[in-house]
Amino acid sequence: MKALLFPFHLDLNGHIATTTAYPEVIRGQLIDVLMTNHGERVMRPGYGANMRAALFDPAEELVRADAAQQTMDAIQTWAPRVTMQSVGFSIDRMKPGDLYVDVLYRAGQFDEVRSLKMPTLAFIDQESDL
Repeated sequence: MKALLFPFHLDLNGHIATTTAYPEVIRGQLIDVLMTNHGERVMRPGYGANMRAALFDPAEELVRADAAQQTMDAIQTWAPRVTMQSVGFSIDRMKPGDLYVDVLYRAGQFDEVRSLKMPTLAFIDQESDL
């Protein structure tokens, strides 16, 4: 399997960077689902984790728990190759107000547990660096 490498960039030869490493393919699919909000895909309006709608009040623990469950369900629906362990949210103590989504997953049943930590502002802000 060959897939685009995330984040999208050009390799040293000026070609679009791709990968054949299965864990990198799975990581890219996971990030794609997390970064996509409902309505952003023309032919799949329900595709994505819809984090923009889920995190309207991230300070509330109940809202974060509900958003974590919605995120887990979306990943299992749209990225079935990802074997989910957990989804949670954390706050960076050095940057008050910054909320991160923490995903523990496997790139296959027998793979090691991998971690992905992404700032939630990347899902909400259109001008994100991510």
